[in-house]
Amino acid sequence: MQQRISPTASAPPTLGDMLADIVPVFATVFVAGPPVLVAWTGTVLLALMLAGPFALLVTLIVVMVAAAALVTLAGAILATPYLLIRHLRGHRVRRTTRYMKRQLVAVESQRATT
Repeated sequence: MQQRISPTASAPPTLGDMLADIVPVFATVFVAGPPVLVAWTGTVLLALMLAGPFALLVTLIVVMVAAAALVTLAGAILATPYLLIRHLRGHRVRRTTRYMKRQLVAVESQRATT
């Protein structure tokens, strides 16, 4: 014998039933783990990154940092020969004066003549 299961029509949930399901979620107290504000920080920052003005500001900052890096690099490239020549000239002057023999020069003294 076959049993026939007749489908029963369920009524849509009432507002009271839906609130009874949702209220425990909002009433949850976080004991372990990060606070809700800290946990939502990543979501808020992601939303701000998707915002046009914030993305434009980040882009401008990145462009300024890249321009500053290029100017610094160009300055270092242009200053290298000058610094190298100045360094080598300093070594040459010190090297030539180090090996020179001291020479005594006669100087007339005012006491000796009087």
